[in-house]
Amino acid sequence: VVRTHADLFFFNEPEANLGRRRYAAIERVLFVWAKLNKGVRYVQGMNEIVGTIYYVLATDYNEDWACEAEADAYFLFNALMVEMRDVFVPDLDDADTGIQGRIHNFMQLLSLHDPEVRCHLDDCGIDASFYCIRWLTTLLSREFILPDTIRLWDSMFASTHKDNFLRYVCVSMVMVIRDELLRGDFSTCLRLLQSYPPTQVESLLEASRALWIYESQVTLACHKGGISLQQALAAIVPPPAIIMAYGLPDGVALGRQMGASPDRKSTNTAAPKTRLFRGFRKTTK
Repeated sequence: VVRTHADLFFFNEPEANLGRRRYAAIERVLFVWAKLNKGVRYVQGMNEIVGTIYYVLATDYNEDWACEAEADAYFLFNALMVEMRDVFVPDLDDADTGIQGRIHNFMQLLSLHDPEVRCHLDDCGIDASFYCIRWLTTLLSREFILPDTIRLWDSMFASTHKDNFLRYVCVSMVMVIRDELLRGDFSTCLRLLQSYPPTQVESLLEASRALWIYESQVTLACHKGGISLQQALAAIVPPPAIIMAYGLPDGVALGRQMGASPDRKSTNTAAPKTRLFRGFRKTTK
């Protein structure tokens, strides 16, 4: 627990021993939850989730609410575990909701939209479990600085399908650094994926949302319209923020590339920001 956000002053504040007391609050949340959920128990990575939730709640501008951060953190963590607890259960690893099942779904999506990078990682001997387990079990809380993690979680908690949201974000993360990955060998690729470089989270969210929208449009056109994938790609204009889709840069089919607008990427389709933690507290207090 004491390694959770160890570089954050909030957890190292010496006055009145506040830093240690805050770590103790996280430990109590995890201890009680593990005791009440013996089929799962504590697994490394849960501390990152609880630590982030607790920080947001304990730094609320309303002091009356901030005083209840420990109890609220337990409630939110428990609600979140209802949806993702299978990730931490070894007997369910190979199920669709287990860790290996989710990694498999991630790799399928990456293979669909960026097969070049997928093949390069395979050739380099990079197994998805080398980096994806941490991405999925901590909800990417160790890949970004804390403000960026909070921003990403705001969008994730607003999604009705959190695992699907997380999968598209993870695939977009790989695409963002695809040029560096394609130039790299085993050690370079592993370093990039295990120590993700700084990136603009807003752009990442925009790219992942655009990818999901475009795939949905293409799939609908193929299934409902009865046309081929090639016809759908030629007929549907991809959203501006797409990095790769169906193995095509910017998702632009060959027939469209000559007529693509040079300022196509300037359009902003990012979803509006939300503050779900405070929204929860306002409706429950």
